[in-house]
Amino acid sequence: MDVQLQPLPAATYRTIGGILDFYFLMGPTPENVVQQYTELIGRPLPPYWALGFHLCRWGYNSSNATWDVVRRMREHGIPQDVQWNDIDYMHIHLDFTYNHTTYATLPLMVKDIHDHDQKYIMITDPGISNAQPTGSYPPYDRGAELGIFINVSQANQTPILGKVWPDITAFPDFTNPSSLVYWKEMLQAFHDQVPFD
Repeated sequence: MDVQLQPLPAATYRTIGGILDFYFLMGPTPENVVQQYTELIGRPLPPYWALGFHLCRWGYNSSNATWDVVRRMREHGIPQDVQWNDIDYMHIHLDFTYNHTTYATLPLMVKDIHDHDQKYIMITDPGISNAQPTGSYPPYDRGAELGIFINVSQANQTPILGKVWPDITAFPDFTNPSSLVYWKEMLQAFHDQVPFD
């Protein structure tokens, strides 16, 4: 295809064949053009707050230290839409847990964040520890029950193991339809403890 811009303003399209579909978004404002465009393609845009001011780092070391940062941001009038915690909030780096000693005030902090129309996100890694005693870590036990971990092969249903933050881990197979059930269950159970966004 050859496209030439003309001075009228105009454009000339020369093709060997095929069908060209043209869409004109008439606005009249840039905001209207964006609305018309997303009406055309669908609206898979993230929630508005996700485009706001976020704060995250490793090493807050406690919910009180995190909360102090959030309060100082407010005191100094620094915009903040979302507060994050890296995986140091977890109990020995286990997904879907939090340290009830150093992060004891975490649920209260999240309530305060929500009371100020802010959001709270917790980083979760996909490596699920299998180093815990059987029956003591529901995220691994339930994953094994549902058979959602990546296995050695179709014939050998032994999970492939790796080593990340919580030590020896299995990894969910996100192509397994039961993985969706698993993640929904784990996230809902954890959200019942800490209402993250």
